[in-house]
Amino acid sequence: MYNTNLYRLTLFAFLLLLMSSCAKTKNELIIQKEKATFCLNDFMKDDIIKVPVEKRPITESILLNAKVEANPDKLVHFVSLVSGVVTKTYFSSGEEVKKGQLLLEMMSSELSNLTSQKSSLQSQILVAQRALESVQEMHRDKIASQRDLIEAQSNLDVLRAELQNANAQLNLYSASTERGVFQVRASTSGTIISKNVAAGMQVSAESDPLFTISDLKEVWIMANIYAGNIPYVKQGMPVEIKALPYADKVFLGEINAISQVFDSNERVLKARIVMDNLDGKLMPGMLVDVTVEKEDGLMANAAPVSALIFDDNQHFLVLYKSDCDIEVRKVTPNIQNSNTVYFENNIEEGEQIITKNQLLIYNHLKALK
Repeated sequence: MYNTNLYRLTLFAFLLLLMSSCAKTKNELIIQKEKATFCLNDFMKDDIIKVPVEKRPITESILLNAKVEANPDKLVHFVSLVSGVVTKTYFSSGEEVKKGQLLLEMMSSELSNLTSQKSSLQSQILVAQRALESVQEMHRDKIASQRDLIEAQSNLDVLRAELQNANAQLNLYSASTERGVFQVRASTSGTIISKNVAAGMQVSAESDPLFTISDLKEVWIMANIYAGNIPYVKQGMPVEIKALPYADKVFLGEINAISQVFDSNERVLKARIVMDNLDGKLMPGMLVDVTVEKEDGLMANAAPVSALIFDDNQHFLVLYKSDCDIEVRKVTPNIQNSNTVYFENNIEEGEQIITKNQLLIYNHLKALK
C-alpha cells in the first residue's frame, strides 16, 4: 500500500513537471513568434516612401569640370576717355550698383581746357550776337549787303556749334565744373566684378578698364569636354550642377552650345550652359561640377540610389509587400550613377522599394534575427 501511494505521488510529480515544461516551451514559442513579427505602425507608414522598380535605359554619369563666368553680352568695361588722377572711389569689388550711381571722381587738365574753352566760346557768342544785330540794322538801312548779313549769322552759328560740342564733352565725362573733377557714373545696373582703380592712381586715356559691371541675373557655366567624352556629350542634354559652397543643392540646366574649336591649351571642347541666377548663388570664378548622363542603349531594372543600404561589405534593399511583410534582400548592383542604381538580377520590375527611413527598418529587422 505504501509502495502504491509512493508510486502515485512520483507519477503525479512527473506529470506536473512535464506539463510545466510544455507550458514553458509553448510560451517561449509564442514570445519568439511575437519577436519575429514586425509590422509598420501608423507613424512609420506615414514616414516612409515607396517606389516601384522600373525597367529603364542604363545611363552612366560623366563628370565635367566647369567654371562660372559672367555673360559676356552683359558685361560693361569702363575705360577712361581722358588722362588724369583719381581723387576718390565710391565702390568696392562685388558691390551692387545702380544705373547713374557715382563711382569715382578724377581730376584732369582736360577738364580745365574744356572749361576755359566753354567760357571763351560763351564770350565770343555774346560778341557775335551783337555783331549780328548791328549788321541786321545796317542791312535794313541798306548799308550792309546780304553777304555781310549771311557771314555774321554764319559766324554765330559756328560758335554755337563749338559751344554745344564742348558741353557734350563735359556731359560725356560727367564733369562737375564747381568741384573741378570728372565724375564717373554707372552706365548700367549690376555687380562690380572687377576693380582696378584706387584713389591717387594716375590714369591714361584708353588704358585698361578701371572696373567692370555685369548683370549676374544670368550666368554662363563653361564646362570642359575631354576628348574621350566628346562622342557622348551633345547639345540639348540635361545636366546637373553642384558647387562646393552648396553641397546639398543641385542646379538643373542643359547644354546650350558646344564649341566647334578644340582648345589646344586645355585640350578640351567648351560646353556652354546658360543659367538663371536670380538668387545670386552662382558667382563668376566659382568652380563647379557638371554631371551628364550617357545612355548605353541597354535596359535594366532600376531603383533610386538613395534606397541602397551598404552593410558588412554587402548591398541591401528593403522591399515592401504589406505592412506586416517587409523583406530585406541582398542585391548586387550592376551599374550605378549619381541618381540611379541598376541590377541584372535578384530584383523584379514592379516590386516596391522603401526609399525613405529604410535604414531604420533594416536595423529593426536585423535586431529581430
